[in-house]
Amino acid sequence: MSTPSQLNAQHIRNFVPTLHTKPYPAIDPSRVKLPSPYVVCIIGGRGAAAGGIARAYVQAGASGLILAARTRFALEETANEVRSINPATKVVVAECDITSSASVESLTRTTKSEFDGHLDVVAVNAGYSGPMVADVLKELPSDFQTAFDVNTVGCFHAAHHFLPLLLASETGAKSFIGISSISAPMVAGWAAHAHYCASKAAQTRLIEMINEQYASKGIFCTSLHPGGLQSEFAHKVVSEEFWSAALIDSPDLVGAFCVWLTKPGARKEVLNGRFLSCKWDVSELEKKFDEISEKDLLRFRIAVA
Repeated sequence: MSTPSQLNAQHIRNFVPTLHTKPYPAIDPSRVKLPSPYVVCIIGGRGAAAGGIARAYVQAGASGLILAARTRFALEETANEVRSINPATKVVVAECDITSSASVESLTRTTKSEFDGHLDVVAVNAGYSGPMVADVLKELPSDFQTAFDVNTVGCFHAAHHFLPLLLASETGAKSFIGISSISAPMVAGWAAHAHYCASKAAQTRLIEMINEQYASKGIFCTSLHPGGLQSEFAHKVVSEEFWSAALIDSPDLVGAFCVWLTKPGARKEVLNGRFLSCKWDVSELEKKFDEISEKDLLRFRIAVA
């Protein structure tokens, strides 16, 4: 028998009838013309999701892109790829350890100096998970600590240091996206490994609090499930059976969805501060906007009645 948490996770997956695995015309970033300047910072700038996000924004005409990770050389492949897509985009690579406040603060200074103080979007893609072991007695304390350091505290560092730059960019999109996971609402099932699920749930709650504190000042923020990606990250933690059966989504889908969320004149304010999935069909999602607002859906809560 399914538990309430498993049913809740299933309801989130199937929030709209149509689920996509790759970009489609309604969110095609090549059909978007971003203004100039339009600058995007991706923290955790290597890997499948980061590549998809970077490609989408340069296809849409972003004037600037900064890719950050703990090691600079890991970013060069993505940087060279996006330069080939749009040579007009200024691409900067930078070292950043998201678990270090000082390192994230340094990245903020680099972003400000390289792009004349202008920033539109911050996408926090850095993430950590140890093996999927659904037993707290068997999970390693070191994995639990690292997951919170990267997934939760790291997102706080990014918000703490980058929100002032987003706010200062008066003509910017002022968007802060935390790349989350469908694991965030899970507490049961074979994939419910505590260190990852709990840290991603805490990250999602942090995004809700950023919304409460800064939506009135123009900040748009969301927690975004990037789909099931065949990434280096996933390869380390999932079984081969799960790899081939469930990780079927294109990394370009999450990138296209991010552009749809943050393109000028199209911000979906009703989605501000909420948990979203890039797999959801956006036309069907838009039809649920009134319901989302009236019932305050797609947020974490404790049921008391």
